[in-house]
Amino acid sequence: MSLLITRPDYEPATKYLSCWSEEIIKVANSKALKVVDLQGEKAKRSEFIGRLSKVNPSLVVLNGHGDENSITGQDEEVLIEVGDNHQILNSRITYAVSCNCGKTLGPKVVENGDATFIGYDDKFVFTSDRKCLTRPLEDKRAQPFMEASNHVAISLLKGHKASDASLRSKSMFEKSYKKLLSSKADPNALQDARFLWWNMMHQVCLGNGEATIY
Repeated sequence: MSLLITRPDYEPATKYLSCWSEEIIKVANSKALKVVDLQGEKAKRSEFIGRLSKVNPSLVVLNGHGDENSITGQDEEVLIEVGDNHQILNSRITYAVSCNCGKTLGPKVVENGDATFIGYDDKFVFTSDRKCLTRPLEDKRAQPFMEASNHVAISLLKGHKASDASLRSKSMFEKSYKKLLSSKADPNALQDARFLWWNMMHQVCLGNGEATIY
């Protein structure tokens, strides 16, 4: 079994996702899975397609900007696009942290019935502390967003089925949402809570919800 993960890091948003995804890689390594880590300049189309074909990972985690029809890698180079190469995600579980990808791309990936796609059917949103832009892992404001998002992949790596992994992630979003609503000292609490709820409501699990990576 293996994991392929893309970690573009060319601007603040992708840098945050890249850094926080290190926890996913740690869990995969602890499970003795083969990890293909396409970080930075490696998160390019040719490298992605080549390694996907060669390794045939059971789990693909995609971090990057995107839209309804595509997901990008380093410098917004398109990695996956409807009508072009979306079929390369067949017969595996994909988790995509990319805006709007669950609206058109996700349903297209799973239409043949043997794939699972977890992603977001609208924007994926997180807030951050500007003082931590060069130290994303120290950003306590971004932490609940990143940990809840990561929990999809971590749950899959621990053997949970896809639908359960999504529910566990949503529960973490909800828990942090409720915690922030009860906070009276944090001036950002209401805004952050609203975005946590937004991500929870727009995370979708498409295709075979019973699938596991083992």
